[in-house]
Amino acid sequence: MSLLEVLLGGVLFLGASAASLLVWSQAVEAMAADARRLTALDGLEAELRAAEIRLLDPGLLASPAVACGELTGRLAAALEREPPVAGVVRQLHWPVAGEPLRLQVMAGDQRRERSYSPAAFGGCNPAPAEAPAPPAAPVVAALEGHGAP
Repeated sequence: MSLLEVLLGGVLFLGASAASLLVWSQAVEAMAADARRLTALDGLEAELRAAEIRLLDPGLLASPAVACGELTGRLAAALEREPPVAGVVRQLHWPVAGEPLRLQVMAGDQRRERSYSPAAFGGCNPAPAEAPAPPAAPVVAALEGHGAP
């Protein structure tokens, strides 16, 4: 075997090894990114579960005579009382009249949003629907000939 063949074989071997290492490093990087994404998703789900557990507190909506707006304020105060799960950013979006409270949680590039209404947690019962008006009485006088000359 000549020196040229040995050098060419060595160069090919080093090139193949470098390409293989590059592929392996990209695979490891992709697995690490997936692990970070799954950790972020776990944090988001844990935060949403913790929020719902806080909102299911029976003392939170104990008085049914309170207006819906005040009950929505109680829901928001209950959510703000506790810090979010580590690594999670929580934002509350206060509703316009009649809309539910929106909770948005973010971790990394992952985001989840939920809406909470006092009615969903046993408070602020909706107003009963109005009873339908009875049908109008048929005009019988015109059929019987009343008022005809």
